[in-house]
Amino acid sequence: MNQRLNLARRDPSGPQFRMLQGIHETFARSLATALSTFLQSEIQCDLGEISVEALGDFHKTLSVPACLITMRLHPRPESMLLHFDAPTVLTLLEFLLGGKGDSGPAEPRGLTEIEWSLLEEIVRVMVRPLGEAWRICHNVEFEVESLGSDPALLACPDPSQPTVRVGFRIQLGGHMGDFEIALPEAFFQPAVPETDQDAPSEALPQAELEHKLGLIEDTFVEFEVKLQGPSLEFKELAELRPGQVLTFDYSLHKPVQAVVNDAVTMPGHIVSSGRKRAFQIEQLPS
Repeated sequence: MNQRLNLARRDPSGPQFRMLQGIHETFARSLATALSTFLQSEIQCDLGEISVEALGDFHKTLSVPACLITMRLHPRPESMLLHFDAPTVLTLLEFLLGGKGDSGPAEPRGLTEIEWSLLEEIVRVMVRPLGEAWRICHNVEFEVESLGSDPALLACPDPSQPTVRVGFRIQLGGHMGDFEIALPEAFFQPAVPETDQDAPSEALPQAELEHKLGLIEDTFVEFEVKLQGPSLEFKELAELRPGQVLTFDYSLHKPVQAVVNDAVTMPGHIVSSGRKRAFQIEQLPS
């Protein structure tokens, strides 16, 4: 049975859940750009549902045939499962081979050996922005461990293992498709340091922290959003004249950093707000 992701004291509105949502929304935007460039077609991708369930229950929900790619997350001990429904994969392959998805929804079927090889090329493009998005948790490299269509052949060492499922909706021309990422919940859990059994409970430090925050909540801080670059030679700087334009090497989808008091950073994006530009926060500092 699915349940909302309850990391961080099992609170679905807690900071860890918001962090995961922000990470994968960023990935969805970057993935749309990467696939549009690679497939030379307009691709859209949106984050779907994030949930947590036992690994064994997750395996029971997978359809046959499916497209299942298991990837090792070096140097971490966890592995990730990338799950596509068959029509989504067949449409992706059609775009890769120069089609535009005009042939109508593809009928579910298993992939040929050549199609699996082509799918691996698409997956390599997909995991690059995923690795970038996950750097806030861990810096990992992706290595394909297995490819297959039958969920019954997937390894399931511990059926009760909590597994995070992150779903995505992808638009390919006139077709809508789905894929999801599944991996152990432990990948997103912060390391818990060993503590002395005789140490006081965390209730007192938490109360003390809230007291200190109350003392400074009315103070003012400086909030800045900066674009990095470009680099100029000094002679170029000296020759600048009013009216000249300096181009910053920033695409509209590239994340920027907000800085609070030159110390705390928050990733986000520049958006429009009425007739002004605004900064949309993707992730709050922990």
